[in-house]
Amino acid sequence: MSQKVAITGGAGFLGSHIVDYFVEQGEDVVVVDDFSSGEAENLEQSADDVEIRELDLRSEDAIDGLDDIDVVVHLAAKIGGIGYFHHVPADIIAMNDAMNKVVFDAAVEHDFDRVVYASSSMVYERATEFPVTEDQISEIPPPDSAYGFQKLAGEYYCRAYHDQYDVEYSIFRPFNAVGPREPPGEEVGQAHVIPDFVLKILDKEQYPLKILGDGRQVRSFTNVRDIARGVYLCSFEDAAANDHFNLGSEEGVSMRDLARKIWERSGREVDIEFETTEAFAHDVQKRVPSSQKAQEVLGWEPEITLDESLEQYIGWYEEEVL
Repeated sequence: MSQKVAITGGAGFLGSHIVDYFVEQGEDVVVVDDFSSGEAENLEQSADDVEIRELDLRSEDAIDGLDDIDVVVHLAAKIGGIGYFHHVPADIIAMNDAMNKVVFDAAVEHDFDRVVYASSSMVYERATEFPVTEDQISEIPPPDSAYGFQKLAGEYYCRAYHDQYDVEYSIFRPFNAVGPREPPGEEVGQAHVIPDFVLKILDKEQYPLKILGDGRQVRSFTNVRDIARGVYLCSFEDAAANDHFNLGSEEGVSMRDLARKIWERSGREVDIEFETTEAFAHDVQKRVPSSQKAQEVLGWEPEITLDESLEQYIGWYEEEVL
């Protein structure tokens, strides 16, 4: 029997892919979004199978709009690339905190079966041992960035509302989702690194390629389809209740090597050259997860490689953006 699942921020890049996956699994999906950044076009694949509720989750009135929900996947947040969260740190803390409070208050008032909270790999901002495991969250210092700190605060909401009100939760930490529907930003760092690189290499044909810092920062990238499958397991598996999981590829890649992959795919005739620029203050040098816990507890591991993900994204970009 399907359950009614509200996906907040469901019209966004990651949210829309999660919507599609849940619909495919036969769930009764409600998209909750204020469309301040999400796009209705992102929901075209599932438009006939979902209910859309345009709600501002910073308003307490939104609690009434969630009165018939069984499970909430809470993705709605002010989010962007590294440049974005350096420019608006106060907005990130204030607005995301307001949304978290409304969602968790609704969980208490309407007795949700589970709140599935989208945290971030940025909670591990100050980690020094890799691959980073879930256990390290209680050992490493809190993040320096407002974004990482606020995402960690959301995890405290999960535990606090569980302890005081018995709200069941599951926390997932996605590591650099990649896939169609994420356009580049108007300036570097407004969106994530793959859209930025694709814009500069395929569209602007920039040469030499400008990169933030020295380009030796290491990240892992995980296909949105794999993350959506992990979120589904976090939503319904008994073993996921009141626990937290990394959802990410264990394969790290430097920003220089990532750029080379996209450069080779572009067919540019000249060899790639880099122009380094000043890095942002919170540009973490390495962020690579262990996904062993998700594999052991949920039976989840990434199935789609970075090369396959880049092919998907570039194909979408060439068809929909160029």
